[in-house]
Amino acid sequence: MQILVLLCSYNGESYLREQVESILKQTEPGVRLLISDDASSDRSGEIAEAYAARYPERVCLIRRAKSSGSAAKHFMEVLLKQAAELAPEAEYVMFADQDDVWHPDKAERTLFAMRKAEQHFGVQTPLLVHCDMRIVDTAGRRLADSYVKYQHMSPKRVALHQLLVQNNVTGGAVMLNGALIRLLRSRPVPAHPVMHDHWMALVAAAFGRVVFLPEALYDYRQHGANVLGASKGSCVREVLDRLGIFRRDGRSKQEMDAHSERVYRGLFLQAEELLKQYGEKLCPEQEELLRAFLSLPGKSRLGKIRLILRYGFTFNQIHRTVGECLFM
Repeated sequence: MQILVLLCSYNGESYLREQVESILKQTEPGVRLLISDDASSDRSGEIAEAYAARYPERVCLIRRAKSSGSAAKHFMEVLLKQAAELAPEAEYVMFADQDDVWHPDKAERTLFAMRKAEQHFGVQTPLLVHCDMRIVDTAGRRLADSYVKYQHMSPKRVALHQLLVQNNVTGGAVMLNGALIRLLRSRPVPAHPVMHDHWMALVAAAFGRVVFLPEALYDYRQHGANVLGASKGSCVREVLDRLGIFRRDGRSKQEMDAHSERVYRGLFLQAEELLKQYGEKLCPEQEELLRAFLSLPGKSRLGKIRLILRYGFTFNQIHRTVGECLFM
């Protein structure tokens, strides 16, 4: 087996069949699917079970009796534990969300980019390749041709100091090579990942490379139940939203302040976890960078601004960095 796809489902019966079918119809041979159902209360488990029975050589199922508690923990546990036991021979790992739809050549195109990166950087270099995606509505109608452009993302900003504050990698777009898989599995399941894609990107940036493939290779389905949704915005709209002015959800500035505090606390916990798990492997400059980032909460406003600018803990757009300096 060459590619193992990890699909973590939870109450996703509405779209799960379409996603599984799209993965089974990949043009790249040797794709195997591992579905882990997180104690769903709908028919997700039964749907996955039917596919495992129908394609026993291609589909493997784990039905958890107790929920993992979050998508991040679910994906990380499956990658670091169950997948290592059930499919240790997998050369590459990809991730799939239950409500997306893969284009037929997603695995083939991503593998091509991965092998090109391995030729350039070496197979022993931990590598993460991620692609772009289209955005569609619940019925599959196209809303945008590029998630990256729609979200105003900067996928080439994948240096460690940039990823500490802003993730530019989407889980359903990711492929890991063997070197990165082994590195991740050499450590326990992280206790405080913001999301599994963010954690994997940080490890890849610290010890290898993150490579962006500028092709939309799957359809990201936008609907009300997404764990993380895609919302089109502008500079003005983002500023007004942050200040709690004319927000569609009615949240006030106080509520947005509390939300920002939770977001930044999560980033610091994740950075602390990275230092704890991989501290002995970091070079002195990386350790200095992480410790500087972790010192930010204790600094004065001016001290925070100085560190943010000195170490490049900035966002991809100026108004976002200004907001960081004001509200962190």
